[in-house]
Amino acid sequence: MGPIGHSAISAGIGAGVWGVTGSPVAGGAALGVGVLTDIDHLFDFYQWYVRRKQGKLFLFFHAWEYGIAGLLALLFLFYDPIFLAIVLAHLGHVATDQFHNGLDTRSYFITYRALIRFDAVRITGNDNVHHAYTV
Repeated sequence: MGPIGHSAISAGIGAGVWGVTGSPVAGGAALGVGVLTDIDHLFDFYQWYVRRKQGKLFLFFHAWEYGIAGLLALLFLFYDPIFLAIVLAHLGHVATDQFHNGLDTRSYFITYRALIRFDAVRITGNDNVHHAYTV
């Protein structure tokens, strides 16, 4: 999903968190995190286009583990409306990418990608690393 889609989803999450918690800062945080999660693509683009190494797909911020850890922290350690917005926006970003890109569910776990050494073929299911961006 592109920046417009992520902006719309994140704005909805932000508005919902703002409405429930009364924190406009939480609403802004959701919008920021929901869009800026994609900043990790810059590392992959650098690898592909500057270093000419296209066999890997890292996407360090696109991982279910972070959202799961965030939910557990919210439930068991502390509650903060801004942190709630950050966690929900991140989960919204990963969920929409998972659905939109149609990759295997394991592809959105950083532990799985690390275990297979960020091999783009195993992550995307084909030998075109750009598949992660064009489906």
